[in-house]
Amino acid sequence: MFNIFQELKKTSSAHADSYNIAALPFIKNHKIGISQNEYPIFFIKCEDSENVKSIDCNLEFISVQFNRSCQLNNKKKVEEGIYTIISLKTGSADLQEYFLEVVYLVVKKLSQTPNHKELKIEVEKLINLFSKFSQPPVKTIQGLWAELLVIEQSADIDYMIQAWHISTTDKFDFNDGKDKIEVKSTTKSRRIHSFSIEQLNPNKNSLLIIASVFAIETGVGKNIFGLVDLIEKKLMDKNLSFRINEIIAQTLGKDFEKSFDVFYDYQLAIDSIAYFDSMDIPSLNSKDIPEEISNVRFDSDLSNIQNIIKCKNESTLHNSLFQK
Repeated sequence: MFNIFQELKKTSSAHADSYNIAALPFIKNHKIGISQNEYPIFFIKCEDSENVKSIDCNLEFISVQFNRSCQLNNKKKVEEGIYTIISLKTGSADLQEYFLEVVYLVVKKLSQTPNHKELKIEVEKLINLFSKFSQPPVKTIQGLWAELLVIEQSADIDYMIQAWHISTTDKFDFNDGKDKIEVKSTTKSRRIHSFSIEQLNPNKNSLLIIASVFAIETGVGKNIFGLVDLIEKKLMDKNLSFRINEIIAQTLGKDFEKSFDVFYDYQLAIDSIAYFDSMDIPSLNSKDIPEEISNVRFDSDLSNIQNIIKCKNESTLHNSLFQK
């Protein structure tokens, strides 16, 4: 998608309601275009529904305008029609490439001429996604990178993404409604991680694995989106791609744009990744902590703890980590 947009930038700028556009791969009616400021735009062909009123949306990074009469210019002819316009509002090349890929995921799901209800559902997903970029981050770039690495290295990527935390307030990073996985990363030379007392005390009928990763920042290597590219190539259900982007946006918030420039040593990380039964990790006994004391945290050194090489239980979630 970014290559198509780069070619559009070589054309003359748009004027008023007239835009230079190009065709989208495998899509007939919807188009990609360029604004007067040379920002990317998507034009979604929609039913001419004058009686249906939709409220336009204007966020920090994107705007959505419903049911606009547009004149679109390609190399061969001029087209006129009613379109919903989804526009990016930044010159950042990283955000432009991200915008192009994410919106294309949504556009591919639409019919050739979507009705108002269908279009509104999909557009609201995009609005919700991009609205997260104005919110405070809820986790570090390093922590999110480590979670993505565990997904990328797992035997069943699709199941891991389905079990990935829906809410950023979830106690565990992965939870399939029965068992749990918590991911810890460190920049230290020893496998020392910080835990809350609750993280090592799941409900009694749940099994918990701790995944441990060495995440060392480098000048090159892989950033978050390098891992996402690797994950998407292995996905069986391509619809999960949008879920990945939702969780990334929700997790990073205002740090989203910064994450493009943060790289970690990928080879070191995959060489160091290890899994531990939560029962084997040095911990505090929750029964010894008075009820009046809360938010108990401690560091635990896993360097000399035996790690799990093969899952020995029937947990679907835990077996999704390991090669058969």
